[in-house]
Amino acid sequence: MRKNDFSDNREPQLGSESGFTLIELAIVVMLALILASFSVLYFGKARQRYSLSQNAQSIAWQIERARSLAVKYNQTLSMGFTTNNTTLALTCTDCAAAKMELPAYTIPTGVRLSAYPTLTIKGNGTISSTSGTIVISDAKGQQVPITIANSGRTTVGQLKESGTY
Repeated sequence: MRKNDFSDNREPQLGSESGFTLIELAIVVMLALILASFSVLYFGKARQRYSLSQNAQSIAWQIERARSLAVKYNQTLSMGFTTNNTTLALTCTDCAAAKMELPAYTIPTGVRLSAYPTLTIKGNGTISSTSGTIVISDAKGQQVPITIANSGRTTVGQLKESGTY
């Protein structure tokens, strides 16, 4: 066998090298930047939706916990909002033990509620409320309903972009 049997004896020609041109590279980088910007916008919106849903869950949990304490102590508890509607807390005067177990919940800045009901929670777990549904919303028009049934069950609904319930 000769040395050149496995090699190509052709000389490389100018312009025949493979690779990307500057225009092709610029297009790929531009497409990557467009996809990245859409991702940032999508995740930012998803974070806002998650935050609003979590705030609704926190309010519902606060009501459910108060219901649990009313049953635990077999006592009627009252729950409501402070005068400036920024805090949800037990408002009864003879429920010191329950108040120690359930600290007040502060409504985050930027979150609005459609109603600020006063709840009366009986020792058997039933709830009477001045409003059966509270709609929690933010400045972007996203809304989550919280339904309070007389039986004491509190349900958080699905997030909607805008509209009324």
